[in-house]
Amino acid sequence: MTSSKTLITLILILGFICRIIFVNQLPPSLNWDEVSHGYNAYSILKTGHDEWGIFLPTIFRCYGDFKLPLYIYSTVMSVSLFGLNTLSVRLVSILAGTLTPLVIYFILKKLSPSHQILPFIGLLITAFSPATIFLSRIALEANLFMFLFCLSFYFLISHKFGWSSFFFALGLFTYNSSRVLLPFYLFSLIFLVLKTKFDFKKKFFIFLPFLLLSGLTIFQTLNQAGQARYQWVSILDSGSINQINELRQTYPRFLINKVTYFTFTAAKNYFSHFSPEYLFFSGGSNYQFSLPNFYLISPLFIPFLLLGLVFLFKNKNHPHISLLILWFLASPIPSAITRDAPHVLRSILLVPITIIIISLGFDYSLKKFKALSIIYTILGLIIGQIFFWPKYIDYSKNFSSSWQYGYQQAIKYIKDNYQNYDQIVITKKYGEAHEFLLFYWSWDPKIYQTDNSKNWDYHATWYWVNAFDKFKFINDWEIENYIQNLNPNQKTLLITSPNNYNQSNIKHLETINFLNDSPAFEILETK
Repeated sequence: MTSSKTLITLILILGFICRIIFVNQLPPSLNWDEVSHGYNAYSILKTGHDEWGIFLPTIFRCYGDFKLPLYIYSTVMSVSLFGLNTLSVRLVSILAGTLTPLVIYFILKKLSPSHQILPFIGLLITAFSPATIFLSRIALEANLFMFLFCLSFYFLISHKFGWSSFFFALGLFTYNSSRVLLPFYLFSLIFLVLKTKFDFKKKFFIFLPFLLLSGLTIFQTLNQAGQARYQWVSILDSGSINQINELRQTYPRFLINKVTYFTFTAAKNYFSHFSPEYLFFSGGSNYQFSLPNFYLISPLFIPFLLLGLVFLFKNKNHPHISLLILWFLASPIPSAITRDAPHVLRSILLVPITIIIISLGFDYSLKKFKALSIIYTILGLIIGQIFFWPKYIDYSKNFSSSWQYGYQQAIKYIKDNYQNYDQIVITKKYGEAHEFLLFYWSWDPKIYQTDNSKNWDYHATWYWVNAFDKFKFINDWEIENYIQNLNPNQKTLLITSPNNYNQSNIKHLETINFLNDSPAFEILETK
């Protein structure tokens, strides 16, 4: 027992190191969602209000995407301990990613109590798979949801229904995919409650937190704030509506309509998640959530996955195995009903359940080739690390523009020279410049909330901040014209995209490059 605990601890420490080492440089910078998480946590810490001045919100307005609150509130503690920086923003995801392998270990131990090696295989694969490492190094609500869901599932198959429902209910306030999966969890819960002949009448009170939080979830989902995110990613966007209208010129309405289009597209999206290409070879198409053309789980484990699927089929009548099958089949649904499928974050639960099935399939191989199977698995993980890290370093260099790299350097320059200028103009080209300014400056939230100079508008289902203090945020294509009409009595600092200015009345000060040496920002001042 002592040696087992030592080995588990060692694996978790190594997994933690893989998730925290060089986290300030890999990925190369914080993206706009991460700085939004961080600054809102900072604002809650300092004032009890979010950046818009709302007291302890249960859903954060942010840019108009209305973020769920648990990750932000969880970040308050790390910001209070370490300040407003990259580590404090990503720490919650790092810890969730470190502990998820331990939960997988306990799930497998519960499913196969007589097998000592099997849980360790799940622990190792979860700790060192490229997908789980990559996602744990970013401030992602989805990563926190994956941890809470796995914890909820462990308590579910342990028949500790109060704890299971509580942790799933917490997960409902992490990431929107959790809310799509609520009906499937309810089915699983009711299924096991009936199977175990649980005394529901006497122990009803243990479900009160779940009922309360689920009720709040349903209330939020029915209002505009709760639906905002889905409106952005829905299959039925303006482009698809136009496509439907075009197809109606050729085909009858009963064949081409919103229902048939949604059903066909969602079905196509759903099955794309089960393609080996997605999990074992190329990963997702969004390069902020997986390495380009690199697997999420090592393809060396495909034989174990096939054996694991055989195991599920043979034991499908066992209640716990039935729930594993439901988990496997339901996990792609949040991604299937949105654009950009297969999407790594929206189908994030597919990663741990696939690892669990691989681990169960490992048992077949273990019976005939014990030593060989263990060596094969460990070598597969080591080889995976050898290929992953160099590619990850290259990725951080070549895709730094996707991470809004350069804002931190630009804002340091602004902060150092703030007092020398009457106004500071910043391009909106790379997105949400005001939020990066607030974050990297550690701008006093109370001053920002009450700043009468703050100018913003709401259009295209987004909140656009145009100005506050002496800062103005201008669309990139409007900057040249804006410069022509500057007040000659005002000294202006300009942060813009490369070559986006009239050189006759502007002095170049500095260029900030992306990590691949292409220019990101040019810093200029009026002559």
